[in-house]
Amino acid sequence: MDFTQIISNLQEYVIQLGGRKPYEIMLKLFLDGGWIIFALAMIWGLFEVYMNYIKDKYAAKIKWALLAIDIPKENLQSTKAVEHIFAAMWPFLESINLVEKYIDGEFQLAFSLEIVSIGGYTQFLIRVPVTHKDIVEAAIYGQYPKAEITEVEDYVLRYKDLRFPSDDYDLWGTEFGLTKRSPYPIRTYPSFEHTLTQTFADPIASFLEVFSKINKDEELWLQLVITPIKDDWKEEGYKIINKLIGVKAEKKKGIFDLFLSPFNYLATLTEELFVYGIGYEPGKVEGLKKDEFQGPPNKMLYLTPEERNAVVGITTKISKLGYQTKMRAIFVTQKGKMNKPKGAAALIGALQQFSALDLNAFKPIMKTFTKANYFFVERRVIAKQNRILRNYKSRSQTYGWGKGFVLNIEELATIFHFPVPEAVRENVKRVEAKKEAAPVNLPDTIYEEDQVMKQMALDEQTAETAPARQSESAKAEPPGNLPI
Repeated sequence: MDFTQIISNLQEYVIQLGGRKPYEIMLKLFLDGGWIIFALAMIWGLFEVYMNYIKDKYAAKIKWALLAIDIPKENLQSTKAVEHIFAAMWPFLESINLVEKYIDGEFQLAFSLEIVSIGGYTQFLIRVPVTHKDIVEAAIYGQYPKAEITEVEDYVLRYKDLRFPSDDYDLWGTEFGLTKRSPYPIRTYPSFEHTLTQTFADPIASFLEVFSKINKDEELWLQLVITPIKDDWKEEGYKIINKLIGVKAEKKKGIFDLFLSPFNYLATLTEELFVYGIGYEPGKVEGLKKDEFQGPPNKMLYLTPEERNAVVGITTKISKLGYQTKMRAIFVTQKGKMNKPKGAAALIGALQQFSALDLNAFKPIMKTFTKANYFFVERRVIAKQNRILRNYKSRSQTYGWGKGFVLNIEELATIFHFPVPEAVRENVKRVEAKKEAAPVNLPDTIYEEDQVMKQMALDEQTAETAPARQSESAKAEPPGNLPI
C-alpha cells in the first residue's frame, strides 16, 4: 500500500464520520483504536501518582537541619571561597539504581540556600540533610575558620497552619526563571570587580539593603533549592556554541543507521563513480575533488561582539560544576499592609544586577506570580498564594512551574555569599604601600639642616676619589623629602 492509498483511505474515513452524531463519532474513534491513547494516558497518570506517593513516603523519613551562618566583620575572604564551598557539596551526588528509584522512592537530596529577613533582621541559612550536616559545616569552616554555625528552628513552622484567604496575613510570592536557556550564564562576581581601581562592588549589598528596609511586621524570604546533577546538561551548551560558530555537529548513529549503512555506502560509491569515472578506486583519488574550497571550518572570526560574548560566557559556564535550581521569593505582611514596591518590586530590581543583554537574566514566572487578571481573580490569587507557600515550606525540588534551571557554582556564589569587605582590604593595602610627601608647612630650618647633613656625608665619601666632582655631586643629589 503506497502513501497515496493511505491518504485516500483516511479521507474516506473522515467523510464517514462526518455523517454521524457527535457521540457516535466519539464512540467510533474510541472503538477504532482511540482506547489505546486513553489507556496510555491512564497508565501514565497512575504511574505519576504512584511515584509521588513513594517519593513523599521516602521524604518523610529524611531529617533536616537548618543552619544559620554568621561571618565575623573582619572576614577578608573573597567570593571565591563560597564557590569552593559549593564545589565541596557537589560530590553528594548519588547514584540511584532502578530498585531504589521505582520501589523505594529514593531521589537525589537537595540543599536550600536562603536569605531571610524578619522585621529587618537578615540571616543567611542553609538547609541540609542531617546526614550531610557535618560535611557541610567542615566545608564552611575550611573557608571561614572564624564562622559561627548554629542549628536553628525552621522559621516557616510559624506558618504551618496558614491558609489563604487569611484574616491576619497577606502574601506575595513568585518563582523565578531565566530569560534564555540554562547554558547562557548570568552576570557573575568577576564582572563586579573594577579592573582599574581593583575594588569590588559586592552585589549582595543590594540584597541586604532591600532586606534591611522592611518593617518589623514584615518578612522577606529568598530561596534557592539546589540539586547536584551530572554533566549531561553541558551537552546543550556545546550545541549552542557549535550553532553560533557554524560548526555542524556530527549525527550520532542509531540502530536504523547501522541497518542502512550498506545501502548508504552503495549510494555514495555510485555517486563517486559517476563523478570520477569508471576507473575510480575508492580512497585513491588524488587530484579530483568536487569542491576545491569547502569554506572555513567555522565562523569564529566573523562573530558579532554579542555572539562572541555568548560563546565565551557559555564556555566558561559549562567548564564548572552545575546544580539544578529552583528559585522562589515570598513577602509576608499583616493583612491590609502589603507594600509590594517595598518588598516585591525591590527584590526583583535587585536581581536585575545579574542581567546581561547578550547572556541571561532572571525573570518572574507569571504562572506562579500571585496576581491574576480578568476572570475569577480572587480565587486564582488565593490558589497561587497557597501553592507557593506550600512549595516554599517543603523546599520542593519538583513542585511548581517546570524543572527550574541550571546554575554553576560561580553563579550560585554570586547570588548567595557572605558580605565581602574586599574594597576595604584593597584600600588598606594601597595605603600601606603608599608614600606621602612631607607636609608643606614644615619649618625651613629642618629642610636646611637635613641638606647640610647630607652634604657633609657626601663630602667625606668623595673627598679622596673625586675632589673635582664634589660640587657637581652635591648639586645632583635630590632633596630627601621628595615623594619617591
